[in-house]
Amino acid sequence: MWKSGFSVATCSVAFVAFAAAAIGATAPTVAEEAPPLHVAFVGDSMADGLWGAMFRRLGKDKCLAEKVKLIRRAENGTGLTRLDKFNWVDEVGAIAKDPGADLFVGSFGVNDRQSIVGVDKKRTEYGGPDFDARYEGIIEDVVRAGLSHGSSFLVMGLPIMLDPAANSDAVEKNKIFADAVAQIASPQATFVPPWTSQPPPDVYKPFLPNAKQSMVQVRAPDGVHFTTAGYDMVMDAFYPAIMASLKQRGHDVAAECEQMGAK
Repeated sequence: MWKSGFSVATCSVAFVAFAAAAIGATAPTVAEEAPPLHVAFVGDSMADGLWGAMFRRLGKDKCLAEKVKLIRRAENGTGLTRLDKFNWVDEVGAIAKDPGADLFVGSFGVNDRQSIVGVDKKRTEYGGPDFDARYEGIIEDVVRAGLSHGSSFLVMGLPIMLDPAANSDAVEKNKIFADAVAQIASPQATFVPPWTSQPPPDVYKPFLPNAKQSMVQVRAPDGVHFTTAGYDMVMDAFYPAIMASLKQRGHDVAAECEQMGAK
């Protein structure tokens, strides 16, 4: 009887070991799900409007919403000129460190028609001979604060404005932004040309046709910002640059979602 029991137990152990080995040999390897990408929107109220448009866009695509997470860190009324009040150089560096961002989308400038006041209270007069160089240096510092922690950075161009003086300032700011990014000379930093309502030369248009060819208001009454519909149009123009920047980092999330067919 003892020999029979030993034989059955031995066979049972051998069978379990064989089955486990067979399962291990035939079970498919499950690829580990990549962590979501984090895109931080920084800057003034224009940046916050872009965050809203991107949030709505992801809300229509379940796959992309799972792969791309947004960080809303724009601060209305801020800019690059009053470093004594709010310092975007320090803020971007802090965000890049914690919680961390794969990509920064920055929009600045609508509040910067004023003299620069440094942390040390030193003034650089708006319109003075040193203003452009100082302003360019600040945007370079902001972008480098993100790049120093391995993030990518998109500096978004400012759109046409209703007021001629505001529009001239936006045009000049765009040149400064482009020069700053060129000076940094990093593939992870890009200046994204401004949204336009038509081929150049652009014209300020408060109403434009939507996808259904119905005329809708796209610009806010202040002649600077956009309506919800307007921000969605602007995001249509900026979205390819955002996806291209993420793809450059080795994450073609748009293609991955297309392959999965998950909408």
